[in-house]
Amino acid sequence: MDSKYKLIIDSFGKDRFKFNEPLKNHTTSGFGGPARIFFIAFSAKELIKIISMCRQLGLPYFLFGSGSKIMISDLGFDGLIIKNRIKDIQTISVKGKVTKYGIGVQEAAIEAESGLSIKKWVEYLNAQNLEALEFMNLPGTIGGNLFLSKSLQNHAKSIKVLDLRSEIIEIAAENLNPRKHIIISAVFRIKAKK
Repeated sequence: MDSKYKLIIDSFGKDRFKFNEPLKNHTTSGFGGPARIFFIAFSAKELIKIISMCRQLGLPYFLFGSGSKIMISDLGFDGLIIKNRIKDIQTISVKGKVTKYGIGVQEAAIEAESGLSIKKWVEYLNAQNLEALEFMNLPGTIGGNLFLSKSLQNHAKSIKVLDLRSEIIEIAAENLNPRKHIIISAVFRIKAKK
């Protein structure tokens, strides 16, 4: 094994990696040959660390979430595949008003990590009595959909990304570029259900 890959594996522990992992088991399409090395990132810290290490060492890597929007060759990938499973979600603020009938929430700011599935996103919004209808039919994760979905982009207040220098910065949705940014999390403004 390449000594550069060994540095990454030793840094996280060998038990965190799979070797020659069939990618068809990780895509919605059911296609995809073996990944030379396969890793699942469960925290933003892990995701940032492994991508930064790959960049510093000049190793090929490919990052994806649920695998609903990708097709991978049956030849596989001769590098490191990183599956994004960072999925924390939290309400960070609410906006409302007090009337003689009580306190009413009008809007909430929700922070969601990029590996959170849209299904879990919609469940969370519904549980908080927030508008979720426009997101219900989106497949995949927050991260993948932020590049493609105008609905999510329109609700995004700020997006935390890892840039090409492996620095974490906050940007607006209109500045998001899949060639320059890896999404870590985003803050969305979501209205309360009427």
